[in-house]
Amino acid sequence: MTDLETQNLAIAHRFVEQFLGKGNISLAAELLDENVQIITGLKPSGPIEGIEEYKQVFSSFYDAFPDVEPLVIQDSFAAGDRVVVRFKSFQRHEKDYFGIPKSDRIITFHETHVMRFANGKIVENIVSATNLEFEMLMAPVLTPLILV
Repeated sequence: MTDLETQNLAIAHRFVEQFLGKGNISLAAELLDENVQIITGLKPSGPIEGIEEYKQVFSSFYDAFPDVEPLVIQDSFAAGDRVVVRFKSFQRHEKDYFGIPKSDRIITFHETHVMRFANGKIVENIVSATNLEFEMLMAPVLTPLILV
């Protein structure tokens, strides 16, 4: 692995463990490019464009679904300017989200993030998830947004 790949992998781990896993939004400017693009189900209408929109979208999600156990990275690797991280997390639905009343359910999230780096920051993150519990919980709101 090259020094750059090692550096990108360390940044990706910090992003996943601290930003996503602990909701530490204060790390955004350090880890994310100002014009980062995120493709995730947390914004079903299209990509999240830029660091400010991502902080809003993610902080709203994390406020409603805080972690109940430490996030666990299950696999990761770097190749060139890309890093892939696969993880599992457990989060409780403690507040209303997208109009869905809180359920107090602990939801298991299985996600794979494919990140692209430039100048030591994440410039793109494509999220692939097998989050059936979350998707079923959110189906009443997400279905009309996605299947229009």
